[in-house]
Amino acid sequence: MSATSTVLITGAAGNLGGKLRRHLEGRWPLRLLDRDPRGDPDVIVADLSQWGEWTEHFRGVDTVFHLAANAIAQQSWPDVIAPNIDATLHVFNAAMRHGVRRIVYASSNHVMGGYKEREPFRITTDLPPLPGTRYVVDGEQRDSTPYGATKLFGERLGKALAEAHGVSFIAARLGWVRPGDNLAGDIPASREDWFRLMWLSNRDYAQLMECCLTAELAERFVIVYGMSANTGMRWDLEETRRVLGYVAEDDVRRG
Repeated sequence: MSATSTVLITGAAGNLGGKLRRHLEGRWPLRLLDRDPRGDPDVIVADLSQWGEWTEHFRGVDTVFHLAANAIAQQSWPDVIAPNIDATLHVFNAAMRHGVRRIVYASSNHVMGGYKEREPFRITTDLPPLPGTRYVVDGEQRDSTPYGATKLFGERLGKALAEAHGVSFIAARLGWVRPGDNLAGDIPASREDWFRLMWLSNRDYAQLMECCLTAELAERFVIVYGMSANTGMRWDLEETRRVLGYVAEDDVRRG
């Protein structure tokens, strides 16, 4: 990919989008979309859950990072249909209409969350999807199945687009990217290892996204995991290294 090729980021004012924007700014031409620009004049207002004029901003774009979503895992179905299903459908359709070359989709570890209490120990990309995770937050049991299922839907739609239209599609099943500095030492000690060990540092996240942007892919559709090199974790990063050349640098256990 040429450094003059335009990159479009959805959810550009959010946690993932903002971090990616800062990493790419000044090196690639960017178009930034978000439902709430949070006062930033460089971010275009776009309610992706509704088809509209915002789709014209995909014209001339080479790569789309679709990061916009309701990112809170413990949601009911009514809370995720518009931002996680309808918006994804519209973004992917806009990309196809305007001949986008590559889509990088922020999927989630929650697509495989059902393996939390199951074998095998190593969670590889060739295992069958098992959306959802049951866990306890503030003494209350939560279930992330609706959220995980919407992310799986996005992956399968991307596979269909890759096969039907030849677009290059990367489904990045991201781990835990906390807002702000996202330092390992700031993670509350009360968080169980399942969550701690899927931590993805800001530095590793930026490297992973740049690999998604620049890697030459042998296949049109790929699934990769996105975590740091956390000692003892169950997530297998070998496919991410093989496909993208990603080599994580940070480890939650080293702080």
